[in-house]
Amino acid sequence: MQALWRVIKGVWPYRTAAIIGFLCALGVGLSYASGIATLLPVMKIFISTEGVHGWANQSAVQQRLHLKILNLSTSVQENALAVVIAQITPQTPPPLKTLKTGDRIVAVALLNAQGKTTRESPHWQSMLALLASSPAGQNVRLAINSNNGTTLPPILFSLPARPWYMRDFVAIVAAMPQSPLMSLVWVIAAFIVLCIIGSIFRYYQQYLSMTIAARVVINLRRRMYNRIVQLPASYLAKNGTSDLTSRLTQDTGALTEGVSTLLGKTILEPAKAIGVAILALWINWRLCLGTVLVMPIIAIIIRKFAKHMRKASRRGLEQWSGMLTIMSETLAGLRIVKAYSGEGYERRRFTQANRLLYKQQKKMSHYSAMSRPTVETVAIILGSIPILIAAKFVLQNSINKDSFFFLMACFAAIFEPLRKLADVNAKLQQANAAATRIFEIIDSPCEPNYSHQLRHLPRHGRNIAFDHVSFTYPGHDQQVLSDISFTVEFGQMVAIVGGNGSGKTTLMSLLPRLYTPTSGNIKIDGVDTAEVSLASLRKQIGLVTQETFLFADTIYNNIAYGRRHALREDVITASIKSFADEFIRSFPESYNTLVGQGGIRLSGGQRQRIAIARAILRDPTILIFDEAMSQIDTESEFKIAMALKEFMKNRTSFVIAHRFSTIVSADIIICLDAGKIVGMGKHQELLSACETYRQLYSTQFREVG
Repeated sequence: MQALWRVIKGVWPYRTAAIIGFLCALGVGLSYASGIATLLPVMKIFISTEGVHGWANQSAVQQRLHLKILNLSTSVQENALAVVIAQITPQTPPPLKTLKTGDRIVAVALLNAQGKTTRESPHWQSMLALLASSPAGQNVRLAINSNNGTTLPPILFSLPARPWYMRDFVAIVAAMPQSPLMSLVWVIAAFIVLCIIGSIFRYYQQYLSMTIAARVVINLRRRMYNRIVQLPASYLAKNGTSDLTSRLTQDTGALTEGVSTLLGKTILEPAKAIGVAILALWINWRLCLGTVLVMPIIAIIIRKFAKHMRKASRRGLEQWSGMLTIMSETLAGLRIVKAYSGEGYERRRFTQANRLLYKQQKKMSHYSAMSRPTVETVAIILGSIPILIAAKFVLQNSINKDSFFFLMACFAAIFEPLRKLADVNAKLQQANAAATRIFEIIDSPCEPNYSHQLRHLPRHGRNIAFDHVSFTYPGHDQQVLSDISFTVEFGQMVAIVGGNGSGKTTLMSLLPRLYTPTSGNIKIDGVDTAEVSLASLRKQIGLVTQETFLFADTIYNNIAYGRRHALREDVITASIKSFADEFIRSFPESYNTLVGQGGIRLSGGQRQRIAIARAILRDPTILIFDEAMSQIDTESEFKIAMALKEFMKNRTSFVIAHRFSTIVSADIIICLDAGKIVGMGKHQELLSACETYRQLYSTQFREVG
């Protein structure tokens, strides 16, 4: 549960709401216990002889005089209508310590200051009422008979003070009607009021717990998203995006439910159980201690199920991630799937992933469904022990029948919340598994040099040098680039050519540090890019990738992505320079046209021209065009080349292309083969000196140029 506890630390900013929720949970527990407590007067009405009033007065007298007396039902069984002494305690007032077990109080008289009788009663109910309700300091005379009927000397003493809660309790009960039916109406009315109060507390407790859980997970989701955009490109290349999407959606959903449960039922149910347990302890603490022995065994069982549930939950989330990967790939490549009649294969692939997910969910359902009945069965078996002990005490007249049945109700009310905790445990384990996967991302190292506290790279103005640069993709042994060294002066245009897999795109990915060189370094104006902040480095680079990506937004916002607060005139100027303005204005909504997810509503050439406009707007000192014009027709390519020729002045440009027209005007041509530089120079120089370049020219450049 370590990961889940890390999540709970996020509750601290909302501690005021959490404290209020905790107090509301205590309120629910109190109202729940009070509702159970109303069963005792109901039982006194229907089962016992003394009724509610006699029970209240008896309880008050026993606490006030610190002695035990038999209730009316037991006294009747012993043919005694007097108040029978059952036990004398060390705290009993000295005048009463002469009493012995079995002695009977046959009359109670209240005396004034002159010792004259003001009130007297020989009846069980009335005697207890006088002793319970009379004020402190009241002089009292008790008429005493021994167990064998012998008259004993009367006892004179002053009544001690009563605790405030017992005084109020007696006063409330005294205000109730003497009629059993009307007393029952009062008890039911009190029960309804307690239910309403408990419902109000429950509402606020659940509302606050759910709100806090949502806030905590929103903050956690934000932290996770912030870390995702800071992850190195190598992480995404290795793990893909679908797993991250699953963690951001499915895992955070499970975590929200778990945190809400932890702040809700995990506090609420024990509060209810503790409230009733205190009530049961007040009735008979010895028997209640017997039920405590059940708790460790139940805890061991819940812990056992928790271990299996945690494993199954984690595997289920991983399988969900795998299924999401298949769904994303199928939807993204739906045209290819249909064109190559791959529907059957994709269905089989999805069905297999779906079955694996079902298998894990089945395990989770098994452990979840099995935990509650197991806990219930163990609780019933072990809970029957104190019940049998209590039944023995009832048969021995040590406990009243109504108290026995009330204790049984208390035990049931205690085990009901504990039973629900078995279900709570399943949700907490699912949440813990989700939290573990989420913190795996949050704890992942971000890109090197992401900190803004690092050195700021001055605006490029001299040269760019690759010094013995080598690179190997994480998890692979074979080098993609090997010992690359060259220097480019400011303002030069560099064309990088080579066959497929020669390392062109990877080489250019090292310049903005999308990947980190395995060895060697890259210097801009003599400053190692490994020693400057990524923000200051990438701010100077305009990038148009081979796979042009547009956001599901307007054309205007996609171009303005290159400079967030650019003026509208600058955006339009950049689109004119990239020859995008002419087709943008042909749309009914012009620059406000939505391009769809990934720019699906535009053609390949249109997407690429918008991407070029985005790079132009950025006003970088370094331009990288990775096959930037491979999807543009010859006429547009010529126009763009003219525009770029003017724009590239006073900027260092790297162009990766397969067209001869793109590279013929380059200041330097770098030819790569198998990750190594095999030629570098002008077009004519490479034709005469580089065999690899000659082959590329004869098979590729001349055909498309």
